[in-house]
Formats: sequence, structure tokens, C-alpha cells
Amino acid sequence: MEMGNSEDHGKAQIPIINFPKEIVGLDHEQGSTGGEEWKGKSGKMREAFEKYGCFILKCEENIPNYNMTSSSSSSCSSSREQIFMASKALFDLPDETKQKHTSSKPYRSYAANCPAIPLSESFGIDNGSSSDAVHSFTYLMWPQGNKAFW
Repeated sequence: MEMGNSEDHGKAQIPIINFPKEIVGLDHEQGSTGGEEWKGKSGKMREAFEKYGCFILKCEENIPNYNMTSSSSSSCSSSREQIFMASKALFDLPDETKQKHTSSKPYRSYAANCPAIPLSESFGIDNGSSSDAVHSFTYLMWPQGNKAFW
């Protein structure tokens, strides 16, 4: 697993996981039972999530993203910028707004100001891959809506 640009000394670096074109085209069933290369990549993804909370997926081929317009999906850097801008907009909200996101489940609410990791803020969103869950979360944070976020 390589790390972000080595010229960015002093900045947080995000792990980069390279996916060759042979792996990118696998469907879910092939991937789940696929060869050692797939298993190795999935292990690296898990490690990156556990250690860093995220990673950059670098592919030799474009992966279609049907939720984005063709102009915004034309480059990975554009998509990455959109993700960081949306994250910044979320974490720049007032604390009172972010604290509205609560859950009875552990690690699913807004969390900040932890003595062990004082500069950390996080959100846990149940069913984060569900369009309805993302819309509900978006309208909780931005009652007027924020289409740029979802």
C-alpha cells in the first residue's frame, strides 16, 4: 500500500491502493470467490479502513459512477475534490448542528472532543449506502437541503 504524495511533508497522507484492470471488472460473485490477488487487495482495503479510516482507490480503467454527471466523473481528481469539499462543508457546520445527529447505537452519532484523540470528529451513519438514509442525514444537517452533499 503506497501513501499519498511524498512531497506533502507535514500533511496527512491517505493510503493509495492500486487496482489493476483485471480486478476492476470483477462482479461481486467473482470478487468474493476470486483469486489471491483479490483477497490481497481486500485485505489492504480493510487495513486502510481500520488504520486510517479511508483510502484512495487508484484504477487503471475508469469505473463508471452512475450517480455523477459525465462531466464530473471525467477525472478522479475532480471526484476527490468533490468528496473533500462535501466533507469540509459537513465538518464546518456549527457544533450544535452536528450534535443533532444522534443514535442509540454505539459509534453512530456525531463524536468530537475525545481526550484520547482531541482533533478527531466523526459521524456514523446507519445504512450509509441507502439513498433514503443519506437524504435524511443531509436534511438533518441542512434543513434547506444540500444537493452538493449527496
